[in-house]
Amino acid sequence: MKQNTDDGNLTEDTVFWEEFDTPRKAHEFSREYCKNKNKMLRRYQRSVYAPDRAKVMKAAAVLILFLAMPALAAAASGSEFFARLWGTAGKKNVEAHTEEVRDEEKGIAYTVTYPRRNYTDDNLDRAEELIGEAVSYEPAVKEIGDARLTVLAAVCDGDAAVVEFTLEQEGGIECFQYSQLTNESKGAWFSEDSPFYFQIAEGNESIFVDLDKSTEEKLYCYDYIVTDFTAEEIKGLTFEIYRFSDKGSDSEAEETDTLFVPVRKRAEKKEYVNQAGGVVSLSPIAMRIDMNAVTGIGEEEAGDPWHVYYAAVNYRDGTEYIVHEHAIEGVHQCDVDTDNTGYACARTGGDFVLVFNRLTDIDKVESVVVNETVYVPK
Repeated sequence: MKQNTDDGNLTEDTVFWEEFDTPRKAHEFSREYCKNKNKMLRRYQRSVYAPDRAKVMKAAAVLILFLAMPALAAAASGSEFFARLWGTAGKKNVEAHTEEVRDEEKGIAYTVTYPRRNYTDDNLDRAEELIGEAVSYEPAVKEIGDARLTVLAAVCDGDAAVVEFTLEQEGGIECFQYSQLTNESKGAWFSEDSPFYFQIAEGNESIFVDLDKSTEEKLYCYDYIVTDFTAEEIKGLTFEIYRFSDKGSDSEAEETDTLFVPVRKRAEKKEYVNQAGGVVSLSPIAMRIDMNAVTGIGEEEAGDPWHVYYAAVNYRDGTEYIVHEHAIEGVHQCDVDTDNTGYACARTGGDFVLVFNRLTDIDKVESVVVNETVYVPK
C-alpha cells in the first residue's frame, strides 16, 4: 500500500507502510524494533484509520486481543480454522481502490491506494493432508487486566506462522484500531489509549479482524506472521505482553507477562531454484525468497522488497496463483496492483517472506516465478 500527501511536505507522523517491511538495521526483529514500531503506530492511530464505531459494530466489529473453556474445542475445529484463515469465510474480494483520509490535528490529507485482493477456497478439502499434522489446537489463555486473550490454533513452517486468537472484554473492546481498511492494509493495531499491548516475540505480524464473526465484546483475529527464529528447533510462539504505567502517554512500556503457544511440528517445505542458483522455499502457507539471488536485483536492492514486483505459483494443471504484483515505472507494468498475501515482510540477511492468503498444494506446483525468473523444483 502506498501513501501520498496533498501537502508535499510530510510530517514526522506520516507513515509509509512499506517502511515497516524493509529491514534497515540488523535489529529489525529485536524487542527494541518491535517496541518502536508499536509506539509509532500508536502515535499514528485514530486520525488516519479510526473506524466509525457505529458502522463497524453494526456490520459486526473488531481487531486484536482475546469465554468459556468448554467452547474452545469447537471454536478451534480444523474445518473452521482452515476456512477462516485461508478460505472465503469472513472475507470478501476487494478491487483496487483509493481512499482519502485526513489527520484533522495536523491538517494533512492522505490519498491511500489499496491493491486488489482475492480470496478462494483452494485446497481446503485437502487442508488436513497438507498441514493437519502441523496445526496445534491446544487453547492457551491469558488474562490481561479485565481482558482475556485466547489463542485457539497455530501453524508454523519455520519462516512464517498463522495464529487464530480471540480477545474478550466485558463492556466492549476499545484498545484496538481496526476496520475493513486495516484488514486491507497492514492489519489492526493497539490504540494510543490502550493500557497494554502484546506482540509476537519471534517476528513481525499483521492481524486480520473477522468483522463478520466478531462482536463488540469478543474479537476473532487471524494473525499472519513472518517469523525470525534463531534456533533450528521450533518449540512454539511467544506472545509478549506489555503494560504502560501511565495510560495514554508516551511512557515506556514494561514487559509484564508472556503467553507461550506450542507448535507440534513444522509444515512441510520444498525448494525451487533458478538457473543462477537462486532459491525459493515454498510451504502450503508461505513463500520465502532469497533476495540476494533474484535475477536483476543488485546487492543494494536486495534489502528492499519493493523490487520484487511479481511473485506467482504455477500449478501443473495450468492454473496460477498470483501472490503479489505491483507496477514499477520503467520496469514493470500491470493493469492493477494485486496483493494476495496475509502479510509480507523482509528479513535481515536478504530474505523476503510472503504469507499466503490461501492454502497451496506444493506437490502440484510446477514452477515459481519471481519477477521475470522461473524457479523449478530442486
